[in-house]
Amino acid sequence: MKKALLDQLTEWAGTRFSQPTVRFVDNYLDNGFCAQCRLCCGPQIGDAPYPMALLESQVTAKTPETFYLLDARTACLDERGCKALGPKGCTLSRPERPPACGLFPLVVMDGALYLYRICPASLFIPMVTWLSIAQKARDWLLGLPLADQKRISIHLPNDLLLERYSPLYLRLFSE
Repeated sequence: MKKALLDQLTEWAGTRFSQPTVRFVDNYLDNGFCAQCRLCCGPQIGDAPYPMALLESQVTAKTPETFYLLDARTACLDERGCKALGPKGCTLSRPERPPACGLFPLVVMDGALYLYRICPASLFIPMVTWLSIAQKARDWLLGLPLADQKRISIHLPNDLLLERYSPLYLRLFSE
C-alpha cells in the first residue's frame, strides 16, 4: 500500500467522523470520501502514468490546459498528480471530468468493472453496496457507444490487477 494511504488511514482511525455516503447519481459516482482523501488525484507512485480516456464531447481546445495528456484524447495521472486538482478538490464540473474520475473507485478494465481496493470508500462501504452502485454504473456505461466503452477500458498487468483491484463480475463487453 502507498505510504500516503497508510498515513491517511492512521489519521482517520484516531478521529471520529460521520461516514460519507457513496452513490451513483446523474451518471457519476458521488463519493463523499473524495473531499477528505484526494489520494487518487495526487502524485502517483510508479513509472507508468494512469490513462483516463476522454469522451469525444470532452475533447476541446482547452483540453491541453486542463489535463496532463498521453495523447489528444487521453488524460493521465502521473508523479505530478492531476492538473485539475485544486485546494478544495477537483476544479472541473462533473461533465468535464474523464469517465474514470466519474466512476472511481470503480474502474473499467478489460471490458469489466473492478473496485480499486485501497480507496478509503472501498474499505468502509460494504461490498453489497458496491455491487448495487456498480450495477447502476454498468447500466450507464452500456448506454455509451461500444467504441467509447472500449476506449475507456484500460488494461493493467496481472500482478497489479490482483494486488490492487477486486473483480465485480459485471462485464460490459468481451474482446
